[in-house]
Amino acid sequence: MNSISVVILVGGIGSRFSAINEPPKQLSKLNQNVILINIINNFKRFGFNHFIFPLGSKKSFFIKFFNNKKNINKYNFNIIKNNSKNHKLKLNKINISYFDAGENTKKFLRIKKSFNYTNNDDILVVYGDDLANVNLRNLVKKYNLTKRKKAIITIYKKRSQYGHLIVNKSGDVKKFIEKPPHEHPINIGFYLFSKKILMSYNKNNLELESHFLPRLTKLNLLKSYEHKGYFYSINDKKELMSAKIKLKNL
Repeated sequence: MNSISVVILVGGIGSRFSAINEPPKQLSKLNQNVILINIINNFKRFGFNHFIFPLGSKKSFFIKFFNNKKNINKYNFNIIKNNSKNHKLKLNKINISYFDAGENTKKFLRIKKSFNYTNNDDILVVYGDDLANVNLRNLVKKYNLTKRKKAIITIYKKRSQYGHLIVNKSGDVKKFIEKPPHEHPINIGFYLFSKKILMSYNKNNLELESHFLPRLTKLNLLKSYEHKGYFYSINDKKELMSAKIKLKNL
């Protein structure tokens, strides 16, 4: 998968997880490794080896993590110092590019700026606080079937965490449904975009999910790929504890 670079979005404040002067959730330990390394490891399994980080809030924590000599040896990092697209990737390394995208920059513009750090015409974009064992080989295969002329979004059929009741007008419970599946799947990211599609939209101050993706939908340029493995979103420390219990092998 050397023809596709991976953009990992880690620039948010994450105020529900930690204070502004505390490490970001992506660098929190989840069993054997930190969350960020668990995300990278799933990509490594499928041959991806170039990761771009458009940094924002808490950027100093990430820079320190990437440049720590112990981490460079432990995780086999190759830190690309010149921070440009004119670099040579090392095939047996985890190649890391990072740049300061700005504190308040929208995700869409962060993604577009990431093309300045790769020679590839396609990028795979993921959120830095979600854990999912997506079959990336099948994801890319579906993207290639569109001849890379449409974007891909990964969806997941989630079950409700609550028991649902069907109640009549008198308030009588007619049926109890324990944790039913939601009617519609959710968006879990894992976007595959071509440079051509991204650069065709020049309203950089608008948001990825609420503006760009609906535009692609309207133009019939967005295909979906259904993920059927696990998916955990880490928004607070309670969700981190839940993921630790259920993902003991990570």
